[in-house]
Amino acid sequence: MTTCKGFLNCFSGKDNEMKEEERHIKDESMPLAGEAEVNEALDLLQQMETVDKERGYRRVVRPLRMRLRRLAWWRWTASVAAACVAIVCGMMWWGDGTPEAELPLAAVASDSIVPGKPTARLILAGKEEILLDTLSAGQVALASGVVLRKEEKGLVYEVAREKAMEERMAYNELIVPRGGEYDIVLEDGTRVWMNADSRLRYPLAFGQAERRVYLEGEAYFEVRRDVARPFFVETARQTVRVLGTTFNVSAYPEDGMNYATLVEGSVAVADKRTGEGEVLVPGEQARLNVETGVTEVAAVDVRQVVAWKSGMFVFDGQTLEQIMAKLARWYNVSVFFRNAGAKSLVFKGNLPRYTDFREVLEVLEKSSHVRFSVHERTVTVNL
Repeated sequence: MTTCKGFLNCFSGKDNEMKEEERHIKDESMPLAGEAEVNEALDLLQQMETVDKERGYRRVVRPLRMRLRRLAWWRWTASVAAACVAIVCGMMWWGDGTPEAELPLAAVASDSIVPGKPTARLILAGKEEILLDTLSAGQVALASGVVLRKEEKGLVYEVAREKAMEERMAYNELIVPRGGEYDIVLEDGTRVWMNADSRLRYPLAFGQAERRVYLEGEAYFEVRRDVARPFFVETARQTVRVLGTTFNVSAYPEDGMNYATLVEGSVAVADKRTGEGEVLVPGEQARLNVETGVTEVAAVDVRQVVAWKSGMFVFDGQTLEQIMAKLARWYNVSVFFRNAGAKSLVFKGNLPRYTDFREVLEVLEKSSHVRFSVHERTVTVNL
């Protein structure tokens, strides 16, 4: 059998055979196909022979193959994306099966947030500053006959009185930053414990008629009794007058309230604007509303008020807003309430002031529905 490379070549290569076949048909008297039909058949065969195979490939096969390739690529991309999602989810759910965003947020508190410590700076009358943290225990001689002795947690002023009286109107200022505490023994022997974020301005030596200091923040006073020279503590809005007694004064500008709490003895507390005053007995507290100017006197648990001096936090019926204000000063952090309703939550309990910050937050979380998140030195309160 003869193999043909093309339909047209097969027909044109056998002209003799076709002629013989035509004669044979004629001889058998069979009807012969018309010339038009034969020409049509020959045109069809010629078209088939001259088909552009490359064009057909471009129009049909290649688009199909490209579509398959794109489909395969999308399948591969989807599988990779799914794997990434699975890895991320696995990281979020690692551990106890709870997403990180729902973990107790106190657990992510920064390790750099530590309790306060004895730290302060002293501004002398000549505006010279001394960083008291850099001094070792011992003595530092100052001008005007005053000798400053550094103790473990504070300062003691020792005065050569005849010389100091010449400069008695010269004032020093002791500044305790957030995250700090300090105590000082003044020239007359009065001892003052200063809480975090507080400052005390005082003379090198008191005069003959009175003893007067100026406070911003919170301090606990043990005043050396001197009937001839009453002792005054001035805040922005109050004047506390004593002879010899033990009391606590809290006057932080951001609190909107001034508190004077008497532990022992007797004090008179007066509003500077109105001149109105109250005399307190031990166990009482004078509360001045800075905005309204109204002063109220109430009996309080003195141990709770002055517990900070003994290294304790005592929360007995205090709101979360009040508690977080104290923690912010002591641990030197900023506090943001995401829900205003959380501010009015009331807590009761005692904690050492030198407790790890995370532990304090965890205790508050376990005793309520409140949650904390900590980023660097900012605490967010969630409810």
